[in-house]
Amino acid sequence: MSYYLLSLKWSKHKEKYVWWGPDNSGYTENLNEAGVYTEEQINSRPLHYRNTSTYPVPVEVVEKMTIQRVVPTFSNNWNMMGIDLSTLKEY
Repeated sequence: MSYYLLSLKWSKHKEKYVWWGPDNSGYTENLNEAGVYTEEQINSRPLHYRNTSTYPVPVEVVEKMTIQRVVPTFSNNWNMMGIDLSTLKEY
């Protein structure tokens, strides 16, 4: 199982949860930038990863709580959808 590490310390009194970054480094509110930790990593240092300031939350649980999925309008995304804007007619 895979986990995001929730920073209880830095999430307190915030509008968004704060997650650990990858490789035990930094914090972020953006799940795209959050680290994903394995069960083996968490079990190898249980007091480090589960305590009064940090708590592992399964990735599946966090994904169920996500309320917004946004696709940015990068030029490569238009290409991936097969849309050539220059060939489309105005309506």
